[in-house]
Amino acid sequence: MKNTAKPSAKAAPTPTAVAPAAVPPPRMNARERNRVRMHDDIYQAALSLFDTRGYADVTVDDICEAAGISKATFFRYFDSKFGLVDEFNQRIAAKIDASIDIKKMTCTECLRQATETLYQEWLHSAPQIRVLAREFVRAGTHITENLGDPMARGLIATLVSVIAEGQRRGEFDPQFDPALVAPLIVSAWTFAFVAWVDRNDHEAFRRSVHNLVELHIMGLTCNVAKARSAKRA
Repeated sequence: MKNTAKPSAKAAPTPTAVAPAAVPPPRMNARERNRVRMHDDIYQAALSLFDTRGYADVTVDDICEAAGISKATFFRYFDSKFGLVDEFNQRIAAKIDASIDIKKMTCTECLRQATETLYQEWLHSAPQIRVLAREFVRAGTHITENLGDPMARGLIATLVSVIAEGQRRGEFDPQFDPALVAPLIVSAWTFAFVAWVDRNDHEAFRRSVHNLVELHIMGLTCNVAKARSAKRA
């Protein structure tokens, strides 16, 4: 018997997904490049002065003279001499941000990686940077007063976002306010830094920063672990 069935239509090929081309970062124009260069020139001139004369003995006028700029130009880039300490903070925070991937890492891993990055940056920093780090430590009360101030845009803001995400995921206890925990972690880091400056013991410094952050991690996760154990029981 002759087969009268029509041949089935050939399935259309599944289109191959094409990944979108990576969008290159926008190129800075000459004016933007000059602004970035001037900002860095002022920062580096200040670091050199802080290294030779100490932070307290350097004035804005001294920085302007070393950088070859007017005071009006200085204040276009920094609100005050303390703004240079904020610049140090922002640069460290940017490196911490680059070292963690909150989409691929647990929030606990992010806190540990942030701690290790901070340790490495402080350990290998030039003496001028350590001068600014000391000022960062001395400003500890100031930076914890208001999370909206310039200092909080860096280290504290980064930790706040990690802790809040950990609470959203169920990794961390939600009863703790991230805006309170984050400054406590920064205070722990700075405590370890002060001990390191006094003793110059690199290994003890590393143990201290990691042990102190582990105490905070234990506090953030203790009740979560208990609740999970109770559910399994």
